[in-house]
Amino acid sequence: MKSARALALATGMLGALLCAACAADPEAAPPEISVGAVDGTDAVLAVVRGEGAVTLYVCGGASSYATMTRWFEGPEDPSGAFSIESGGWTATADPGGESGRLRTPDGAELAFRARPAARGSIEGLYAADDGGCRTGAVVFTPEGAESPALQGTWCAVGDRFAQVTPLRPLSALDRRGIQVQVELDGARKNLLVTPLGRP
Repeated sequence: MKSARALALATGMLGALLCAACAADPEAAPPEISVGAVDGTDAVLAVVRGEGAVTLYVCGGASSYATMTRWFEGPEDPSGAFSIESGGWTATADPGGESGRLRTPDGAELAFRARPAARGSIEGLYAADDGGCRTGAVVFTPEGAESPALQGTWCAVGDRFAQVTPLRPLSALDRRGIQVQVELDGARKNLLVTPLGRP
């Protein structure tokens, strides 16, 4: 993605601002975190909202990680609605923020739905800066499942993408984040992805 570096920096700044806001005002409302999926695709997503700003991460699955994965960031309406752009894509959320649409550069529209991340769980959005881009991971509990799953994509400048997998069971999450692995040109690389929006 041409704007990968700019988006990575903007998203990092938003995460830092959200954390700083929580630290500066212990009574401030914590960021709202939602997880969901894009209908008709193998992509999942996570949304972090707070202080009138929103970060949306769409993470493609096995068939779409190189084409659908992208970060969005921008302002949020008090109603929960937003309309933000990234590399020719537009993400629009309805009031309440639980449903919306992704519009691709060729004009196709894909519906998405999201729900609040379970309180006290590890569901949410995780990230790590690497290769001049921001690796993202969505942790969510699939419908009907008893344990959470992770779907993530590593990226680098030059439109390079690869899927990431957790090194340990997700129940082994510690306060630092989640250790993930990516295979690049036959070699394996480990990264620590840390939660965005968590106090």
